[in-house]
Amino acid sequence: MNYDVVIVGKGPAGISAALYLARAKYGTAVLGKDFGALTKAEGIENFYGLEKPLSGIELAERGIRQAENLGIPVIASEVVGIEQIFSDSPGADTGVQSAKTARFKLLTSDKREFFARTVLLATGKQRVGLPVPGFTEYQGRGISFCAVCDGFFYRNKKIGVVGNGFYAAAELNHLYTLTKDITLFTNGLELDSGVQEVLPQDIAIVKDKIQAIEGGASHAGNADGVQTGETVQAGGPIGAVKTSGGTYDVQGLFIALGTAGAADFAAKLGVQTGSGADAGTLIVNERFQTNLPGLYAAGDAAGGYLQIAKAVSDGAHAAKFIIQELRR
Repeated sequence: MNYDVVIVGKGPAGISAALYLARAKYGTAVLGKDFGALTKAEGIENFYGLEKPLSGIELAERGIRQAENLGIPVIASEVVGIEQIFSDSPGADTGVQSAKTARFKLLTSDKREFFARTVLLATGKQRVGLPVPGFTEYQGRGISFCAVCDGFFYRNKKIGVVGNGFYAAAELNHLYTLTKDITLFTNGLELDSGVQEVLPQDIAIVKDKIQAIEGGASHAGNADGVQTGETVQAGGPIGAVKTSGGTYDVQGLFIALGTAGAADFAAKLGVQTGSGADAGTLIVNERFQTNLPGLYAAGDAAGGYLQIAKAVSDGAHAAKFIIQELRR
């Protein structure tokens, strides 16, 4: 399916942008698994037009109904990958008025593919870590958040993937082309429905709770014992994952908890992000563009004041600039 714009995230920023884009007659689709931070909001009172408190879920559902009333497809599907592509033809199944050149391909957990001229990331701000000893210490020293970025450094090595959903499965399947010695750690959780079926049959699955990340001898095999990649020192000093049921040797550990967020997609696409406390924030200019042409970010994913009012404003502004780009 081809669109002018695919929006990843069905919260206030994403739906706000979709409303403006649809009214401008551009083919727009919204993809999202859930409502993100809004699901934790029991009562919202400080938003214009609310005479009584609304739960975050109720507000989000109202926004989706508003979008659907305009004919915008809001698809409850988890995006597990975004690739940059170039195509001169939209194909037969466009479903839009002006999808001339696809720049991006988006893959969902149910194996559907979406093609878009532009993409807006409105996934919120998230990068789920592990609150266990050693996790912070070994980030970039054996712990990675990006299989595409760092998987090459672990070819034919013993590695682990942490997660229990389709995002973890997508990362693991990419790594499986580089090494078959992979253990999936679910950190005490059961696999999400349908995940088992998309995993390689010979993958070991450990469902015990992770208690610590431990160090070990480097396995990089070069003179000084540490091979340095773009974002990770492959092979060490990480050495093992300690769980409630035992200790497992690993030479690399890939974190894929929850669903993929803006920072996860950014890492794979070479998009600039902040650092430190803003590591999960995408850097955008005054037009809400990232450093990758055609890719925009809005709402919490773009940082700033993490409020619904700001997210709605971001979505409207991002849509304005996307429309200008598409018209050119």
